[in-house]
Amino acid sequence: MDRKLEKSYTDKILRRFAKGIAEQGFIRTKPTFFVRESGHLIEFIHTHKYTFGPCFRLHICLRVLNDPREFVSLSGPIDRELSDNCKFEFTESIESIDSCAAEMVDFVVRYAEPWYKQWHNPSTLLASASPLQREEKLALESAINGNSKVENQKKSRAVLKIA
Repeated sequence: MDRKLEKSYTDKILRRFAKGIAEQGFIRTKPTFFVRESGHLIEFIHTHKYTFGPCFRLHICLRVLNDPREFVSLSGPIDRELSDNCKFEFTESIESIDSCAAEMVDFVVRYAEPWYKQWHNPSTLLASASPLQREEKLALESAINGNSKVENQKKSRAVLKIA
């Protein structure tokens, strides 16, 4: 597939995906990031379009709102860790574009949402099996104890382009 055409189809799929997951409260803040705030967390999905072909990977992630770091850490699973049946591929047909976006939305509803619910309780996120890194757990614990810093919240929103 021609690279220019592939880029155009990628953009169409991501627009359809954004529209499809808006019902779950996600908004598109960067070309490949879809986010929503939930308590002490920002839940987000990072889409990755592979360079070797017309297909995507989804990364299901959490960011502690009180995280002081100035970069986005992809703390969470990739799609294949939640389901063996994900293939977000497309061809040159409009049906394929629609189907790819629909499969991505379906994945969010069926697999990402239960994963987010599993980690919704802050005390669960502080456990050893948590997807959060040590620094993130410390930031979450501080926020739970009422010591969240406004500048950290602003930084978290800024790195994910949340207004």
